[in-house]
Amino acid sequence: MTEAHTNSRSNRIMTGAANGIDLISALMLALLTAVVFLEVFSRYVFSLPLVYSNELTLLLFPWMIFIAGVSVTFHDNHLAITFVRRRMPPKIQHGMFLFSKLVMLFFAVMMTYASWMYTENQATQVMPVLRISRGWLSTSMMIAFALISLVLIYHIVQVVRGRMSVPREEEELDAVDDDR
Repeated sequence: MTEAHTNSRSNRIMTGAANGIDLISALMLALLTAVVFLEVFSRYVFSLPLVYSNELTLLLFPWMIFIAGVSVTFHDNHLAITFVRRRMPPKIQHGMFLFSKLVMLFFAVMMTYASWMYTENQATQVMPVLRISRGWLSTSMMIAFALISLVLIYHIVQVVRGRMSVPREEEELDAVDDDR
């Protein structure tokens, strides 16, 4: 990202939202871990399985994964094959980067629509133990892909305005080092 991109008001808002999403995903991971731990502990120590743990785990896992996908998209931390792009002149790299964002946006919008249709189909089914709609499972996918679409639109606008540059190999390696 260029300096203009990192200092803009819109980027501060988007970064704050991404940090909030990271926090929500981390809390879901902690809750999921606690539920699984309590289930194992209760089952093997007290021989008393927790009836709700399986459905709660089934509910928390997709929410955690799909919501974290929004942050991954915002920070451009997803897997990318850049072998061909890196060997092109900078203007072509810019065009390829923009094209990849447009393709990602197309699929994110299609996934939003497909998950909406799936959620409508699941909404009438009830989870037997928790007594809530199975639509809550697929709602995570619908919300996440809608948010990913918004993030991608933001990225595309930033790329077109010249406020987001094509990631260089050095930046990608620095990002890997920062994660350690």
